[in-house]
Amino acid sequence: MLINQEKFEKIYQNELTPKQKKVLPLFLAGQTDEQIARELGATHRSTASHQLRNISTKFGFPPETEPDYRCNLIEMFAKYKPELVSVKALEKCGHIIQNICFPEGPEPLNSAFYQERSPIEYRCYIAVKEPGALIRIKAPKQMGKTSLLKRIIAEAKKSSYCTVYLNFSLIEKNKFTNPNDFLRSFYAYVVNQLSSAPSLSVWDTDIPSMVNCTLTFHRLLKQLDGVLVLALDEVDKLFEYPEIYENFFPMLRNWNENANESETWEKLRIIVAHSTEDYGRLDINQSPFNIGLPVKLEEFTEEQVKSLAIRHGLDNKNIVPIMSLVGGHPYLVRLALYYLVCQDATIEELLKEASTDAGIYTEHLRRHLETFQENPELGRVFQEIVTNTQGIKIERKNRQIYQLDSMGVIKINNNFMMPSCRLYHEYFGVG
Repeated sequence: MLINQEKFEKIYQNELTPKQKKVLPLFLAGQTDEQIARELGATHRSTASHQLRNISTKFGFPPETEPDYRCNLIEMFAKYKPELVSVKALEKCGHIIQNICFPEGPEPLNSAFYQERSPIEYRCYIAVKEPGALIRIKAPKQMGKTSLLKRIIAEAKKSSYCTVYLNFSLIEKNKFTNPNDFLRSFYAYVVNQLSSAPSLSVWDTDIPSMVNCTLTFHRLLKQLDGVLVLALDEVDKLFEYPEIYENFFPMLRNWNENANESETWEKLRIIVAHSTEDYGRLDINQSPFNIGLPVKLEEFTEEQVKSLAIRHGLDNKNIVPIMSLVGGHPYLVRLALYYLVCQDATIEELLKEASTDAGIYTEHLRRHLETFQENPELGRVFQEIVTNTQGIKIERKNRQIYQLDSMGVIKINNNFMMPSCRLYHEYFGVG
C-alpha cells in the first residue's frame, strides 16, 4: 500500500485504538517490548508485540509479508512525524548513517538524506505517466531541483520508459553560437543516451533548424516502442542566449501542444527545471513555463529539518538555532548537520563563525560575493535589500530581482523583498 502524508495522517488520527496510541510512542522512543509491557501494566511482552503487529498492518506493513515491519514503521514516522522518533529507535534499525558524505551536488537515489516534500514527489510520479505530460520544477539554486528530477526519472524507468537527461550547463559554450548548431548538439546528446534514436545522419541542413529538430524528434517518437521522458535541467543557461531560447522554448511548447492531437507526440513527456521566471523577450504564449504541472520547491519546514536531523543522529535542540540562521534552505541546513556530526563542531561555534570567512559557509558566500563583484548593479540592489530591515516594496520586477531570486538570496512576501535568511543579512549587510 502506497502511503502519502494525507493517508498517514488519516490512519494515525482515526484508525488507531487507545491502547495502540499508548504503545506506539513508547516503541518510537526506543523502548523494548518488555519495557512497553511494564509501562502498560501488562504481565507479558507479547502484549506490546501483538499491538505493534496490528499497528504495522494498519500502516500497510503486515508482518506476515513484511519481516522488517518494525523498522518500516520507524522509517515512516521519521518521515512524517519525526518529533516522535528517538535517535535510539533509529539506531536499532540502522537509519543513522555512520559514514556521512560531504553534501555536494544532488542527493544520490539511495541517499538516506534525501528529504521528501510530500506530496510533491507523489504528484510528479503520477504526472510523468500522463500522455503528453510537461512538468516544470522551479526553485532557486541548491534547493533540490536536480535531486527531484533524478527521482522522477527513476520512477519513469520503473514503467520501462526511455529517459534522456540533459543538463544545459554541461553543453560547451561554442554550441550556443547559432540555433542550428545548438539544436543539432541537443539532438546529438539525445542520440548519445538513446541507442534507438535515428542517427545524426538524418539531420537535414537544408531546412530551418526548428522544423528540422521537430521532424527528427517526430521520427524518433514514431519508431519508439513506448514513452520517452526528456528531462532538461538548468535551462536558465539558455536565457543568456536570446537567439537560442527564442527558438528552443517555443519548439518545446509546440511539441507539448501537439500531444493533444497526436498519439505519437503524446509519447513524449517533458520535465523542465529552472531557477527564474525571467524569460527575457520570450512571448508568454510561446513559453513552456506557464503550462503543464507547476512544481515550486520551497524551503524545508521545521518538521522536515527535524526528520533530516534525526537521520544524522542529532536531537531537536539543534533545529531552532540552525533554522534561525539559514531558514529551511536545504543545502545550508544539510551542510550544518554534516559539520555538527562529522567535524565535531558545536552549534555555538558554528553560529559564531557562520557569517565570517572562517565559517562553514565561506565558499557558498564567496561565490555570491564574486557574482556581485562581477555585476555591480546586481550587488547594489542586493546591498539595498540587506541593509533595509523593513524590507523593500517591489514596484516592478526587473532583471536584478529575478536574478537575486534565482540565486536564492532574497525572498518575496506580499510584494516585499528581504534577505532570504539571517546568514546573508550578516555577511552582506555590513558596511
